[in-house]
Amino acid sequence: MTTGSTSSAALESRNWLDLPEDVTAQILMKLDAVDILSSVPQRINVVGKRDDLLVLGYDLAKLCREAVNRSEGQLIEINIDYICTDELLQYIAERSSGLKCLRLVSSRVTYKGMIKAAAKLRLLETLHLTHCCTFPKEVFHELGKSCPLLNSLKYNESLSPNPYIPCNDDALVIAEAMPGLRHLQLVGNLLTDSGLRAILNGCPHIESLDLSECRHLYLRGGLEKRCVDQIKSLKLPDPPMRDRFPKPYATPFDYYKKITRY
Repeated sequence: MTTGSTSSAALESRNWLDLPEDVTAQILMKLDAVDILSSVPQRINVVGKRDDLLVLGYDLAKLCREAVNRSEGQLIEINIDYICTDELLQYIAERSSGLKCLRLVSSRVTYKGMIKAAAKLRLLETLHLTHCCTFPKEVFHELGKSCPLLNSLKYNESLSPNPYIPCNDDALVIAEAMPGLRHLQLVGNLLTDSGLRAILNGCPHIESLDLSECRHLYLRGGLEKRCVDQIKSLKLPDPPMRDRFPKPYATPFDYYKKITRY
């Protein structure tokens, strides 16, 4: 007769990676630990709730590695939420040189890890980064050099330590290093009008541009009209910065200085 303790021991010792992947996905979905964990020869989605996974004892990074192994070098697309680190990204890049699409949300990948991986992803066409670490401009320069086919870039709401200080570093290097871009999304970026002009000049093939919540854009001197005329699908700050602060405050800094004065 099987005792309760024996059953528990058997469950604890089970290797979940030995289960068929469709069974693993169904179990995790029913436990509400993962929205989806699926692997097919060319696409992998790892979209989980990190805290739930820790409580339940799942090693989602290990499952991701197993899915990469099963793709046998044929992986073309991977989407990862929360768990991606330098080590995991490097593991993927070393085994997936044909990767075309990489999407990371809330990752812990550093700029060194991104540069190292980019050198191995020569066929990358789409890179989407949301709520990730703030990368220095060198990362985008290396991406442009290592990934000449890159045509879609999303770099959204990076964790900048100084969100109230305008900065065109990202915009200027993207304009210089990625002339083939057709889709660009920089939600919450710190670029100014001069950075936007550089992008319009350096990336003449852009078809869609999303600059929502870019708090330092004023869109003066005919810049808004140029964007409307040049870009097919366009999202600008609503309202633009020039309409957010009452006259005679020329910049947000003048306004904030006034309202915080004791």
